[in-house]
Amino acid sequence: MDTHFIAFVLRALAVRLHTNRDFLSWYEHTKPDFILCTNFLGGSVIASIAKRANLKVPIFVYAADVFNNPKAGYCSKIDRLFIPTELGVKNLLSQGYTKEQVRLSPFPLQPSIQQMEKLSKSEARKLLGLEDCFTLLLNLGGEGIGSTALVKQLIKNKLAWQVVVVGNLSEASKQRFHALAKQLPGMSMHTPGFVSNIGHFMLACDVQAGKAGANALMESLSLGRPFLINELLHAARNTQTFFLEYQVGWVIRQPKQQMITLKAFAEDKTRQQRIEYNLKALPLQFDSDQFVNLLLNEVKSLAD
Repeated sequence: MDTHFIAFVLRALAVRLHTNRDFLSWYEHTKPDFILCTNFLGGSVIASIAKRANLKVPIFVYAADVFNNPKAGYCSKIDRLFIPTELGVKNLLSQGYTKEQVRLSPFPLQPSIQQMEKLSKSEARKLLGLEDCFTLLLNLGGEGIGSTALVKQLIKNKLAWQVVVVGNLSEASKQRFHALAKQLPGMSMHTPGFVSNIGHFMLACDVQAGKAGANALMESLSLGRPFLINELLHAARNTQTFFLEYQVGWVIRQPKQQMITLKAFAEDKTRQQRIEYNLKALPLQFDSDQFVNLLLNEVKSLAD
């Protein structure tokens, strides 16, 4: 369903349904200087309504998927699209947007990560009460949904690493992970669940694994930690292309192959050093303040 035709249908509906009336009512009450949409459908819907009503307000879209923006959100009337990767710029241009519309932007890190002290692995582990050994951070996201298959493979192959599971976990999920860890003496299992200091947990790990959520992925890269994606969502489909080009992570669906890849990484210092170098050389900027300045400069240029 992610096609230009669906984008056309959505734009046509937007200017004919109650969304049109409701948005214009909100606009008259608020009178914003510009509008920034962080959802691809919001950008398409709002730009369609605003341009048809001849509203003199810039409509910006931040491509939250960082490597692409769904075709279902295509709208030629968007004034600016901001995306943090060169691969993303290439993909937006191939959809039909112009160079005047697309801007390569910094990735807007959350303040808790941008402003925190960059501790060493040992320092971060000490702060969090973790052991100072090879550590896998398993990120199950805000939904706390994920498989135990990778942990089972670690146990089967007697890889007694330290595993930290974060995300909005239920008590039953926590108990399931701890029950598994008891099968392998020496495996250290921690299940803090949802945490407000996720940056410290990223600094404490050697590698992070989970689904391809853009925020978790980009934050991990900003802190110099490789990412293993075990569930590739449609919106993040170009992550694999990025990983193949820059060698800073893996997209692997099969738990056994995930285990084999992580084992090779854990046992090869040369490979670890190479990925560490690649992470430092990434052509990415991570800075919320610079992102804000870019927005304001674009507003000013359109006003001029």
